[in-house]
Amino acid sequence: MNTIDFKNKMHMSQLSLSKRLLGYLLILLGYFFYCYNFTVVDYVKPFLNEHYGITLKESSLFYTFQSLGCFVGAVCSAWFSQKAGKKTTLIIVTAISGICTIINMSIINYPLWCLMRFLIGVTLGGYYTIAVSSMVGLFKSTLRGRVYAIAESLFAFSQVVMGAYGAYLSETGWEKILWLGAFPPVAIAIFMVFFVPDEKKYTPYGNNDKEISEVSEVQRGTWGEMFTKKYRRLTITCALISAFNFLGIQFYGGFLTVYLREVRGFDATNIGIIMASGATIGTISGLIWGYLSDRFGRIFNAFGFLLVPIAITLYYLVPSNITLLSVIGAIFNLACSSQIAWGSLFTELFPERLRSMGASLFFGGKIIALMGPFMVVIISEHATLSLAMWFSPVLFLIATLLWFSLPEPNKRGIFYKNYDADYGLSKREFIELDDDLIQNK
Repeated sequence: MNTIDFKNKMHMSQLSLSKRLLGYLLILLGYFFYCYNFTVVDYVKPFLNEHYGITLKESSLFYTFQSLGCFVGAVCSAWFSQKAGKKTTLIIVTAISGICTIINMSIINYPLWCLMRFLIGVTLGGYYTIAVSSMVGLFKSTLRGRVYAIAESLFAFSQVVMGAYGAYLSETGWEKILWLGAFPPVAIAIFMVFFVPDEKKYTPYGNNDKEISEVSEVQRGTWGEMFTKKYRRLTITCALISAFNFLGIQFYGGFLTVYLREVRGFDATNIGIIMASGATIGTISGLIWGYLSDRFGRIFNAFGFLLVPIAITLYYLVPSNITLLSVIGAIFNLACSSQIAWGSLFTELFPERLRSMGASLFFGGKIIALMGPFMVVIISEHATLSLAMWFSPVLFLIATLLWFSLPEPNKRGIFYKNYDADYGLSKREFIELDDDLIQNK
């Protein structure tokens, strides 16, 4: 069995707070461009059609290739990080993301774009998987919800930047929106070499926050263990939550700019204003949801996610008014921010050796959502785009119900019932059985 020797390693708590914060800030910068490059192709879909003749059906396949890449990156990066280390993996995927975007924009060729979106997807899936597990290892568990919330708030902030930049550029120079995600990741990767803490030298904080490991070596996690009786249902449920979430996003957000332009009749400037103003609340709400997930538990945030399908339904029903659409968009982003709990939830449900695998489940569901955009196009061709987009509230509702079905791993959570990641569902079932026996007596 492969093992890692911890005898000569220091604990992360022995590294100064300033150095840990510097490493965290660099990971956050990389996370911003991960968020930005994740959705930028969805934003420019109508412009690709108008300026380069790439049809809606063709551009929808960009997401399919990117999703396939995300799945491959999420699964392989968890394995690769076990061999090369999390820091090395983080640096590699950050640099490749920028390089592929540069190639993407240098040569406007459909087959090449499909290939580059696949490779960018590999880096996106890899970055999320390693960045999340690295961030939560830098700080104590009592701070993890907020640590991840700050990172996840960058997703909304990237939408604000994208929308504001798009509104500024108007109908001309829209290619610059894509160029913005090209060079910065390469520079960030270089700085990561010097300033991100190396887990080969420092043992990260674990689920129990012990400052000194009680054992000299720890087992490496495997995907086989993720599907043992202890963790099988958790693994599948987390993947399904992710799948329905990404399907919902594609049935709604993946075609939102197309919807606003073709169905609602807005120009590029007003589309940018609606997108940016709606996303602004997400830059702050993530921090609130992060605090709530630390205070009341990871399952508590599912109540906020219930607002997502309600907001989308209202978005489709209100008149074509910029203020109304912006306000409802803000409600959607406020509710969607509640999913920041997933970063902690998907890792804390599993022991430390399986954390990277747990984090990768966020993109594991993408394999199910692979053809989501293509499904939207097919439905819109036989009916209307508006009708196709109506599937999104249902998909988000299913994801919410699945979220409620998971155990609470946060001991401070109001729904906590003695769940222990080291025992998985086996201990939970034993405790529930024991409680039943006590009640019967």
